[in-house]
Amino acid sequence: MKLKWVLFFIGAINLVNSAQAQKARDYAAVMNDLAAKLRAAHLSNQPIRLAVVPLVNTQSSYSNRFGEYVTESLISKLSDQPGKYTVFERKRLDAILREDELILSDLMLPEAAQKIGQLAPIDALFSGTYTKLKTYVDISARLIDVTSGEIRVSFSGRIKMTRNLRILFPVDEEKENSTPLIVTQQPKQKANDITISKGPSNEERCRQYVKDFQIKLNDLSTKERVDAVVKEAMRTPFDNQWCGKLHYEVLYSLQRFKIKSGEYDAFLLATMDTIRYPSLDDRSYQIIRFLSSDSIVDAKEWKVGLKTISRIGDYTLSNYLSYLLARTKSTADESHQRIDAYFQLVNAQKIGLPKPIGYNQAFFEMMEGVRPNQALRKYVYENYSRAVALDVKSAGTIYSTLHSMYQEEEDRAEKTRIIHWIADFFLHHEDEKSHEHLYDMAGSFGLHSNDARNREIMAEFPESDLKILVERCKDQFSTYALKTPYPNQQEDRIHFCVKYEIPIPGTIPTMSEAEVILNGNNLNEQLRVMKLLVQMKDRPRPLENTLVNLFSKRSLEDKATLNTVQSMAVIVLGNMKTANSKAIDYMVATLSYFSQEADYATEALIAIGKPSVNALIKKLNSTTDQDGGVRYRIIVILGKIGPDAKAALPVFKKIMNENRNEDVRYAIEAAMQSIQ
Repeated sequence: MKLKWVLFFIGAINLVNSAQAQKARDYAAVMNDLAAKLRAAHLSNQPIRLAVVPLVNTQSSYSNRFGEYVTESLISKLSDQPGKYTVFERKRLDAILREDELILSDLMLPEAAQKIGQLAPIDALFSGTYTKLKTYVDISARLIDVTSGEIRVSFSGRIKMTRNLRILFPVDEEKENSTPLIVTQQPKQKANDITISKGPSNEERCRQYVKDFQIKLNDLSTKERVDAVVKEAMRTPFDNQWCGKLHYEVLYSLQRFKIKSGEYDAFLLATMDTIRYPSLDDRSYQIIRFLSSDSIVDAKEWKVGLKTISRIGDYTLSNYLSYLLARTKSTADESHQRIDAYFQLVNAQKIGLPKPIGYNQAFFEMMEGVRPNQALRKYVYENYSRAVALDVKSAGTIYSTLHSMYQEEEDRAEKTRIIHWIADFFLHHEDEKSHEHLYDMAGSFGLHSNDARNREIMAEFPESDLKILVERCKDQFSTYALKTPYPNQQEDRIHFCVKYEIPIPGTIPTMSEAEVILNGNNLNEQLRVMKLLVQMKDRPRPLENTLVNLFSKRSLEDKATLNTVQSMAVIVLGNMKTANSKAIDYMVATLSYFSQEADYATEALIAIGKPSVNALIKKLNSTTDQDGGVRYRIIVILGKIGPDAKAALPVFKKIMNENRNEDVRYAIEAAMQSIQ
């Protein structure tokens, strides 16, 4: 209750500050101004990840159709310019709010927005309030940075009430804003002498009654007290008229203190069974939430709950399913039977008002509803996903669902089962977004420089499963590699295909194709091929002699490109640990120069190991005290080769006796320890 008054106070201050300066305007004009102000506040080159929550009614917490309408309007306007804002998926946000028991009325506060920022991948949160008066609606909203808590944008507007907008407000709210006149006839006056006076309205009488009743909720210490409170509450019908709202207070208190009453539960079920349009009536949702708060939904509660959700045709359906299925302690068989019953109604076109919803919507609402329960998600997907009619939008939702299912699955064998589902999805469906989804999935397995994060990645995305995906979808990886228009992304995909031996005709050459190119004269093509061979580790072994022959080539036109090709040949030969003496002699010779090629040669000679020792000793013997840099480099290489470089020890001792360079002497001592 305290939060409700704080919220009302915030809204009131905003209204006072803006009331004098604003005139009521058309809904579209106010929404255009709001969207424009949000766009103008965006100063970054990157789109801001934004969550938009419904505006909250400062006068009532029982109906929020207007707040929902504003939210959908704003999301639609911001989605027209994706470069400014990327709007966080509404269903995912609702799930986070439910799971962490966050309420909309808190979200005008920066600390609550920061809490959302910790739970969802967003940069900013848009929230606000509205107050309905007789001829207009005042709205007050703000954009909050979820990292710093800073209020980036404040907005207030006054919307002219129209007949179309009026239907978004329940009829009882209209009554609340008027005080009825009570007509009384004075007993000793003439019949024509009528006095009209104002008396307490129904609203005022009920408000006092609810206030008095709340005092009784402060003591629920015994079963007798609970029974007394419940019996008194049940004397008042649970409707959205004035007095009936006391049941919201009862629900809150009983749920907060984990008190159950079978008699009151039956009263609530009977009430819910009479609600014709649950989507437009908060009683249904609050009752479902209360009845399932003990994680038990018995057969009678499920029967009435199923009847209730059969009358829901919007996104709130997943909320009901979450409480009826995902958050319960029902057995697997019982939950499966209830899911089957739901889909039987879907197939009979008996779910949804004002008209039955389609299979796709019913499936995705169920998947979102059971999201907190991985076992049920797998059951629904395995048994009911095949009937989904896939287009770009629904395929994207299927992909994101599978991705999260795979990431969240902890059982190793089950992860592998889901990766096969993912492979089946890509094998049987293709659209304009498939290439992005497939490579996005593969990218989830990529490691980073942060070791702690890498441990998490290897647990969530084991490479053995990636190899399964690659093996089953090799053709798709090959076909999609060049679909992206972005050169950097295309290069990354080609590198991925090289690493996992996925052929891309005309782009990744076979060994025979590479040999023809390397024996030719097109240096640019040779450079392209060499970049790919570098990533193939030791697979280019059949090209060993061709690579060695590159060291003999000379170019008058493009010496720099040829030098780069030859440097890469050094890397490839090092990867395959060549024992070719011509290659080793070439690498050793480059050590005399301080160049990138010499750095590549150093790494290659260390990888080659023992076959390179004699050539290195020969080069070391040819140096003098004036060749300190070369000596130092060779000694380090021999030291890193280790025991296989024992033949170098006599040379080390000889140089130690005649050399005065402290760095060289230190390197010899370290190398000798490593070798011995």
